[in-house]
Amino acid sequence: MDVGKKKELYSLHSLLGFLAMGKTGGNPPVSAVLTSLDGEVLAKAHTQGFGGNHAERELFSQLETHRPENHNQNQGIPSHGNRDQPNLTENQTGARFTESILSVSLEPCTHFGKTPPCRDLVLTSNPKELLIGWKDPNPLVLSGDWKPYQDQGIGVRLDPVLANTSLPYLQGFIKRMKTGLPWVWIKSATSKEGNFASSSRKKERVSGEEVDLFLQILRAKFDAVAVGPNTIYTDEPSLHFRITESMIQNAALPKRVTDLVPFFDAKTNLMSAVCQWAKDTVSIHLLEEGNYQPYRVFVLDPNQLPKESFWKKQEELTEQFGKKLCLFFLKGSNDPNQSEGLSLPEETKNKMESLSLHPIVRLGKGDGEVFLKTLGNLGINTVLCEAGSFFPSFLQESLSDEDCILEIRNHKKSIAHGIPFVYIEEPIVSEFRVGSNSLFIRNPKRSH
Repeated sequence: MDVGKKKELYSLHSLLGFLAMGKTGGNPPVSAVLTSLDGEVLAKAHTQGFGGNHAERELFSQLETHRPENHNQNQGIPSHGNRDQPNLTENQTGARFTESILSVSLEPCTHFGKTPPCRDLVLTSNPKELLIGWKDPNPLVLSGDWKPYQDQGIGVRLDPVLANTSLPYLQGFIKRMKTGLPWVWIKSATSKEGNFASSSRKKERVSGEEVDLFLQILRAKFDAVAVGPNTIYTDEPSLHFRITESMIQNAALPKRVTDLVPFFDAKTNLMSAVCQWAKDTVSIHLLEEGNYQPYRVFVLDPNQLPKESFWKKQEELTEQFGKKLCLFFLKGSNDPNQSEGLSLPEETKNKMESLSLHPIVRLGKGDGEVFLKTLGNLGINTVLCEAGSFFPSFLQESLSDEDCILEIRNHKKSIAHGIPFVYIEEPIVSEFRVGSNSLFIRNPKRSH
């Protein structure tokens, strides 16, 4: 495979991982590509919705669909495969892929879950070589046990470029498998002074409209979006993923300002992918809008509950998408005696229970890890925290080096005497520019 074909292969893996991310539930958003030995793409696929096909099974099911004798009975099955790929003959199907290379961003699973093991499928298909981006950190998987492949004459090797390409999509799954916690992004829009709100905390737009499309696509990539008490009370956010015609029309051309991107920098590479693929994938995201809806996570203050309009908005969204995606946490005290006194009005409690499939969780002041573990236990790999001042403080002791701070600074917006975003003095890892907005990627550790 020449250099040009390799670049095409990695670019295809990036697109497939990008499309999978945000709609696979607790499963990893894996990409799979089958090529000839000289790099011609025979089939491509990604992990489907939770409980659906893993990437490898989806790929080979597409190949089966394209067999001439199956064309008629399978013509109604949707395919993400190469529309220009030739129909496969009997010598190219089943266990006869000996002149092909299968590349997957994550090691094929070896266990029975909601679907059978993908390793068995790969062995049956018998490619000449299997390229793997990452070993599977899932303890249910016999990771690194490649002897069955080798015994059958299938070459197996880790591909570091494929690993780097797919890391931004797999980082959440990898972190959750290793720690039980999701990959955390804390995001805030700021004025040119670095303030996220005025001193009165009045509701006002801060980021420029040119960046809206990219931020909505970013939201679609996360399993959950969370907000704290002040934001809920002041803004009554919906938190659902949406794309409007005005977002598409106003979207500016994104540009990466920092040239050097460190290898295996998942934060920068995910933002790069959003900038690269957002406009090209608008139609797919619109078509699958319901599949890309994140959990809507609300941390409520019982002393400052939202108005009726907030609850009505969440009820409408639940009806619109046919899924109960709300998760509720109740900000409380570390003193159990005080916490007992923080009771909710019965009407409010009933509203919360009608919007969620999960119990309300009480949080003390230092319960950042409890919050994240609760999300992790639900299979949430990634969480985007829309920040004012709550999450930077609440999660300060629970963030890791892998986590990310995203500041969207609008150079045309002034809030002269406002509340500064706590991370504005932290070193910038990478920077992007979209219209009047600078997107700063930072590490979560604060200077002392």
